[in-house]
Amino acid sequence: MKRPKYPFHHTVPIKAAISMKLILAGAVCAGSLPPGLSTAAQDLRVESDAAAAIVPYVSSDNLGVLYQDSHNRILERFGFSGEFQLQYASGESNHGSFGSKDIPARSRWEEIDVRRLRVGFLSEWFDVFKFYGNMDINPQLDPVYKDLYDLALTYAPNDAFNLSIGKSKARWFTQEYNTRTRELIVFEQALLVSTLVPQQLTGIWITGKADHWVYALAGFAGDNETAFSRFNRGAVIQSEVGYDFASELKVDTALVKFDYQKSSSPGNSNGPGKFSNAFSLNTTYQQGRFYACSDMLGAIGQGTQGDAWGVELTPTYFLIEHQLQLVLRYQFAHGDNAGLHLQSRYEGLASGMIATKGAGRDYNAAYLGLNYYIHGHNLKLMAGEEFNSMTGGKQNFNGWTTLLGLRASF
Repeated sequence: MKRPKYPFHHTVPIKAAISMKLILAGAVCAGSLPPGLSTAAQDLRVESDAAAAIVPYVSSDNLGVLYQDSHNRILERFGFSGEFQLQYASGESNHGSFGSKDIPARSRWEEIDVRRLRVGFLSEWFDVFKFYGNMDINPQLDPVYKDLYDLALTYAPNDAFNLSIGKSKARWFTQEYNTRTRELIVFEQALLVSTLVPQQLTGIWITGKADHWVYALAGFAGDNETAFSRFNRGAVIQSEVGYDFASELKVDTALVKFDYQKSSSPGNSNGPGKFSNAFSLNTTYQQGRFYACSDMLGAIGQGTQGDAWGVELTPTYFLIEHQLQLVLRYQFAHGDNAGLHLQSRYEGLASGMIATKGAGRDYNAAYLGLNYYIHGHNLKLMAGEEFNSMTGGKQNFNGWTTLLGLRASF
């Protein structure tokens, strides 16, 4: 039996990692690792999306590991994990200024947005089990505990079949939401992605990878709670199937994937509560220093919510290999019945848009950024500028946002 791999929070996965981050977002290629890494380091490559593949974790992956012994078939590994993200935003629009200073005081330090502050643990047992959990911490530490981000047990006898149960980010929908937050190459998810996806939910999921194929099937209780579900708001079902054409095209990664999300109740968490059915056809492409992903999205509204659709394109290029990355992103979204809303981070905080929540029909946004990787995704600096436009509502919006950020994890 192969020893288990962490689904998406452990920064030291094994070479054949079958985590859903790898399954969902792209196969990691040996060529993506910097020259000179030892064989052991190559065996500990990142398990997430292709964006992470071109900025792999290296030696600091072991920072949180307190115990590791491959000969101990009871407990093979135990350690801690953490995530620390700070960012500053300042924007100007035709409806006033906005930025990180305008988010609730409990979520910031002065004018700095404490975007994520998370600690957890990870462990591997009996060759085939992995048990992990993470909790969010209040930036003001009053109280310290904010909520349970995830807590799950995975049975992983082989690459083709993984069975997990617990609370998790319901991540099997869209390329961007599949990506671990620590590995995002932009500051915030696209507007339509944020509109459609659920939050952390309690459920059961099956994932696997065979040859060039990947798949997942997940069922969740529809309510998002600070701890576990109360099972009182219907269900959310997610499924996916994908194929990596890398060998046929002779490139590092060429994953094409179709994702489907079903909601049984308007009372479901976040996006599934608004849309009964949602679809995503997404791609992940990597060759050398160039990496790009795309997503075509559609959703059928329920209740008074109109239908929605949109596209997202994110090409990137490493100006300095594995260190300095240029990132572009364009997104367009359309929502019937003015069913879209500006994101609460940050443009929706403009004083002239608060009353209407920035509602509109058509949304356009263009982002240009630079990421500097001090130590891969374990420690990186980010800077970006984004233009946002919402039309078709009671008030049109046009604004520019400047963003600076620090992201650290272990």
